[in-house]
Amino acid sequence: MFVWVILHYMSYKSTLQEVNHILNDITGDKRIIIVDNASPNGSGQKLDEYFATNHRVNVILNQSNVGFARGNDIGYIEALKLKPDFIVLANNDIEFSQKNFIQLVQASFEKQRFDVMGPDVFVPETGIHQNPKRNKAYSNQEVVQIHQRSVRLINQPTLIFKLRANLKRIKILRRFVLQHRQGKVVQSDSVQTNVILHGSLLIFSKDFFIKVASPFDEGTFFYFETEILDKHIRAQGMVSKYDPTIKVLHHQNTATKSSFQSAAKQQKFQLTNMAKSTQRFLDLFGQEN
Repeated sequence: MFVWVILHYMSYKSTLQEVNHILNDITGDKRIIIVDNASPNGSGQKLDEYFATNHRVNVILNQSNVGFARGNDIGYIEALKLKPDFIVLANNDIEFSQKNFIQLVQASFEKQRFDVMGPDVFVPETGIHQNPKRNKAYSNQEVVQIHQRSVRLINQPTLIFKLRANLKRIKILRRFVLQHRQGKVVQSDSVQTNVILHGSLLIFSKDFFIKVASPFDEGTFFYFETEILDKHIRAQGMVSKYDPTIKVLHHQNTATKSSFQSAAKQQKFQLTNMAKSTQRFLDLFGQEN
């Protein structure tokens, strides 16, 4: 059995479409756990009422917004109670383009076992393939640079900060920048192991269950979760795998966008949490060479 864990915040329509899409369009034995991060618009309660009579869907209503890592860990721990073969952690803006997704994951595992696996994650709005994020672990020096850049951008003059934030929302410009960066990252057309995976869709196997109580370090609220997970995976000799024969679409950031009325507020949230998460990485691994 496969159990999906879907983290929900604010975007009722996206989560509802996602859950019904999984239930109706993907073949195989499956259950779904929705984790609502205390959405202030009441959408979590609304989802709970909508799926109240559906035995394949369980809705967890968190009393506060505990962020990405803790929210997914709560769902993961609940999913383990169902004794699944695989747990799929998915954003609420993922579209599964293959009806036989479950069978493809099972075949990939049988061909080459993994602890955690990521598929080809394609963002149609930008033309970017998000997996794999990277084929080697981050060094402390690299993370220090990311941390310092985030702090520097947060402290920009207000006018420049707002201008930069609004420029990032221009679709054509954003697409150009992301595609330019894509040319510098790891190729996405072959199976790879020991890579950093994108957090929008992660598949955990039983091999992972027996080794790790929950996947994420809860010292982060948002961002850099899979970079920290990657360090733990490597330290414990586990296998992360990227398999491009399994494909999903990622209609990016619906939960984040629905939370902010202005581009500047969204950017401040992103940079502030990136600074905090990279600091957490350094707190955990800063003594390593």
